[in-house]
Amino acid sequence: MNGSTVPRDNPGVHPYIPHMGSTDFGTQMAGVRDAMVEMASLVLSQVEQAVDAWETHDPDLAGRVMAQDEAVDDRLLDLDLRIYELHLVHAPLAGDLRLLHVGLITAVALERVGDLAVSISRLAESVPVGVAVPHIAAIIRRMSARAVDSLARGVQAIARVDADLGDEARIEADTVRLMLEDVRAAASNETEQGDREWITASVLVARHLERVANNAAELGGRVRFIATGEPFVRNPRPPG
Repeated sequence: MNGSTVPRDNPGVHPYIPHMGSTDFGTQMAGVRDAMVEMASLVLSQVEQAVDAWETHDPDLAGRVMAQDEAVDDRLLDLDLRIYELHLVHAPLAGDLRLLHVGLITAVALERVGDLAVSISRLAESVPVGVAVPHIAAIIRRMSARAVDSLARGVQAIARVDADLGDEARIEADTVRLMLEDVRAAASNETEQGDREWITASVLVARHLERVANNAAELGGRVRFIATGEPFVRNPRPPG
């Protein structure tokens, strides 16, 4: 045994992962839901601040978003370990297993969204000041609001196991995809030499926001799997 033994004072706790406190399954599941929503709140704030930094050319705000990305990564690790402990210590029923499965997917998706916020912040630092095209900037503001709202709906739908709310998240995410096409069309019509760098960056910002919404649509689409076991289908548009 090489002199190593697993602690026996609480044999239900794995020695290599942090214990979540309560051993009650329902309490731990509630903790997973809460941690998922808290991570979503942090990530949504990151996206909003990144777009603010883009609009205002605020390098300090952009820097704060990038610095906060490590906290997003820490939340992913925390959720990963929570879900691992629930699998290890308990024998969840099918519905709970589906929620844990989607909860881990949610944490990874939120971490990806955090990376998108960092990418927007980097663009905020790189573009010249005072050359924004107002009607393109207005579309991007609307995209940001819709993308953030659709992601918030998607995460809440998973936490509540509310399939209708999940469908709402998918429908709202579709409007963000359409706005990306609006940005591309508007950008292609702008020919002023001095604005090209900003216009190119604006299309990238819009693309990042569309990816935020795409993650929201995927999360919203997985809620019916939690509720019913119905397989998740990625491509078809939601009802309505």
